[in-house]
Formats: sequence, structure tokens, C-alpha cells
Amino acid sequence: MKGKVAIVTAAGHGIGEAAARELAARGYKLGLMSLSDSSARLGKELGGFGISGSVTKTEDLQRLVAETLERYGRIDAVVNSTGRYSAILKNHGFESHGPVTVESTTYDPDSEAPLLELGDEVWHDALDTLMLNVVRVCRLVTEPMIRNGGGAIVNLSGVEAIQPRSVYPASPMRLALHGFMKLYADRYGRHGIRMNNLLPGFLENVDIEQADIRRMIPLGRRGSMDEMAKTIAFLLSDDAGYISGQNIIADGALNRSV
Repeated sequence: MKGKVAIVTAAGHGIGEAAARELAARGYKLGLMSLSDSSARLGKELGGFGISGSVTKTEDLQRLVAETLERYGRIDAVVNSTGRYSAILKNHGFESHGPVTVESTTYDPDSEAPLLELGDEVWHDALDTLMLNVVRVCRLVTEPMIRNGGGAIVNLSGVEAIQPRSVYPASPMRLALHGFMKLYADRYGRHGIRMNNLLPGFLENVDIEQADIRRMIPLGRRGSMDEMAKTIAFLLSDDAGYISGQNIIADGALNRSV
């Protein structure tokens, strides 16, 4: 992958940071963005650059894309990450869902998770952060990718989109992302651009009791950031050249459907 250029959003921590490190190790030149200045430090460490900005603001994404093109002259890959979903609810005064349990990942008859309590502003914020962020980026990177002869995009979604759970009450907005992904893959595949979603399950940064892990996750453990990063790198690589328009589930066989 030497000489290829990738943009990664929400790159200051979590999957975004892990993806940036993995792509740098594979020879990508990087343009990073995060809400804090952590992506600037990471970009410098990895031989690229980073800026502070929000995926909900077109002007911030414009700065990221413009500087990437100015420095490197091309964009080959994009990782659309938004950080932890729980921040959306916390920003509107809702408490964290707490430790994940077997009941909360299937059906909990005693659940009192907020649903009708969520105001319109929460749903709009979720749409803005979980789906429209990708639309904004695609408006900016598609033409440069077409000029280069193609590219690849991976969007971070989550398994709660295919199996909505009460612990993530605004997660249905991810389904809008899934619909957009398929439409984009259909429309721009002729230009050699691929788009896929990665749907992580419960990862090492989620609080789950060990007994619950053994009961609900067939692989018996949480996933690692490194595993997600390597999956992203594969989906962006030529080795995945015939994979597009897909939701790739990485959840240790948690979900009960095929």
C-alpha cells in the first residue's frame, strides 16, 4: 500500500486511532481528524498530519480533504469513524447504559431504557453523526477518487443496527447509513470506488462481565481494536477488490441470524 493516501476521522482514540496506526504500518500516508488535538499528535507520530474538527461540520471536513490533497495530491481510502455512540446520548443528558448484560443484548422485559423520552434533537443528532457524516465526506472525496481511477471507503457502523438493542436506543439511525452505503456502492462502483460498512460487536472498551461474555458471545471474549483495524485495512486493500456494498459483521458470532 506504499504511496496510497488515507483519510481517517475520529482518529484520536478507539477504532479510528487503531485504524490509523495499522494503515501507517502498511505504508499509507495519512490525513487525520478528531474533536481534540490528539489526531494532530498522532498524525505527526505516524508521519502524516491531523487537524481538530467535527464530522458534523462540512467546513471542518473541507479543511481535512483540502489539506490532504494539497500535501499528497490524491485520496485513495477513507475510514469514516465517529467515536463512541454513547456520547450522543450523554450530550443530551442521558446517562450511560451501564454494564452490558445478556438481557440487554437480547430482550430485557424489565428494561426502562429511554425511547419515547428521546426528543427530536437526539434523533437529529444521531442522524447527523451516524449517517450524514458519511454523506458529507463522500461529497468531498468522490471526485478526487474518480480522477485517481478509484478508491475504497469503510464506514464504522455497529451490530446494534442489524439487531436493535435497548441499550442503544438511537441505533436505528445506523440503518440509514446502511441504505446510503448500498446506494453509493451501486452508483460509483462503475468508477472503481468500493464502499463497505464494518459492524463491530462488543469490543475491549465495553464493560461486560466475564460470565456474560461466555454466555452470549460464542467466541467467549470481546473483540480488540487491533482486530477491527486489520479488518478495515483488508477492506481498503486490493485483496478485497471484489467486496463492495456489504455490511461486514465482526462480533464473535454474537448475532443470531445469517
